[in-house]
Amino acid sequence: MESSLPLYVALKRRLGKGYDNTITKKGLIITATFVVSLCILWVVGGAQAQRVVSFTPDSPFSIPDCNATIHFAFNGSYSQAKLEDNTWVFSNLQVNSTRTWFFGDWRPINPSMVETFRVSAKSCNVTIISLFVSQGQDEQIVGNYNAFSQRMGSITYNVSGPGVQSVNFDLSPSFGQNPRIRDVFVMLDRDLTGRSDANQQSDGWSISSDGTLTVTGATTEANIMCRDYSSLLIDESLPFHENHSVLVVSLVLVAGTVVFGVIIRNNSLKERRTH
Repeated sequence: MESSLPLYVALKRRLGKGYDNTITKKGLIITATFVVSLCILWVVGGAQAQRVVSFTPDSPFSIPDCNATIHFAFNGSYSQAKLEDNTWVFSNLQVNSTRTWFFGDWRPINPSMVETFRVSAKSCNVTIISLFVSQGQDEQIVGNYNAFSQRMGSITYNVSGPGVQSVNFDLSPSFGQNPRIRDVFVMLDRDLTGRSDANQQSDGWSISSDGTLTVTGATTEANIMCRDYSSLLIDESLPFHENHSVLVVSLVLVAGTVVFGVIIRNNSLKERRTH
């Protein structure tokens, strides 16, 4: 008989006098929903974690319509790699690169994961020698330099053929739109060609509004470093919620916690009054 009773009634009978009036039907439903949600997230997360594809320096990433091929000079893996509009888009790219070009010199780094990376080429072959991207979530140390909370990306690649290459580190939306919040260092064929803090882009490379850096002047190699200061400065051209995303999220979480607490308290008071 007891098995046919509602869960909260059966629990009340089993606990007897020790039954806590705060345990209500709604509370049990909320708990069950929370547990089911956790199980779903665990299953989905486990499935996503299994979708990892490894690559080696011999793995080609071809762009047939542009007569170009891209290789990495190191081993690594990714969760997804797809060719979109003649651009390879990598997700959760794990690179086993141990050094990066930083302020005109090679500096040691720890192998890291790149959430999103876009690279393309036309009429040439590209071999990526080094790749490093930091989204500024934690303090990053490159050699003896502290990057603090800056978003930054650095890449070095060899190129064969008189073609065009483009890379996008997926930094902030304002990186490509506002020259005041970025630094870009470009060295083509071992010649430092320019930096963007003076708002001057030299011949051989350019930046589009979406943050894509396009190189046209490299014949043997290119070294690129981009630093994005938008997380440290307020960009007035962006909406309020993008400028203060941390504040907005914090306020929403606090408000949600308060509302949830009030609902639970009111339900408990109503349950006590009915008994």
